[in-house]
Amino acid sequence: MLLLLVSAGFSMSAAAATVEEEFAEAENTFKFQDYPAAAKMLETLLYPKIRVQDINQQLKAREYLAACHFWLGNKARMEEEFTALLTQAPLHELDPFFYPGELISQFQTLKLRLIELHILDPEKARAEAKPECTVTVEEVQKRSKLPMLVPFGVGQFVNGKNTKGALFLTGELVFLGLNIGAWAGAESLRGDDGFYSAADAVTAKKLRIVQYVSLGAFVGLAIWGIADAFKDFVPEKRNLKVIPCPTGQSRSGAPDGIGICFHWRR
Repeated sequence: MLLLLVSAGFSMSAAAATVEEEFAEAENTFKFQDYPAAAKMLETLLYPKIRVQDINQQLKAREYLAACHFWLGNKARMEEEFTALLTQAPLHELDPFFYPGELISQFQTLKLRLIELHILDPEKARAEAKPECTVTVEEVQKRSKLPMLVPFGVGQFVNGKNTKGALFLTGELVFLGLNIGAWAGAESLRGDDGFYSAADAVTAKKLRIVQYVSLGAFVGLAIWGIADAFKDFVPEKRNLKVIPCPTGQSRSGAPDGIGICFHWRR
């Protein structure tokens, strides 16, 4: 009798392993785009009775089978499998990076039709998917002061003051451009001997004035921007996030929102 039980146990384990292997083989066949062969393998896993016990593999098997029928041109069977899939998991979505737009469009059209017929109720499924118990987690992110020392409005942009940042950036670029332009203009007036002619000396002098004035304006505006950035600087950024309770904790064990956790980030 003992030997019979042990033998039965080994047989059940072997059968379970075989189903897992069959699913893996069907999945690989599908991904290698052998849709006729993949469809046959997936059919044996789902019909006449579902042999795949893992719920995620069941959903994937139906998704793959429906996709096979899409590529094989069997729209009716595709819709049957997608209907079975959505009935089981109303919130299921297809990966747009893996499937073509036409297939996703047909999937979404079918889903909307099922919702209109009151076969699917995504809102109810979404509510049921919410965890019974939640805790509020406060994440505290420490911010560095280094960006505040960078000119050109960087500190303002980091602080979220985009309008101020744009004004400082524009003003500093204008004055820096005037400084460089005036210097380049003055240097271009020099003769081959490195000196200015009498006529060009006056112009060069005016350009030097523009050069120094624009440099002073640039430095002054940069210092103003840095001081303004430090004025608006907040050393810590706090965010509240609601997460499910730790495993094993339920609504009956503790009310919602009683836990406050602090996560520190640098």
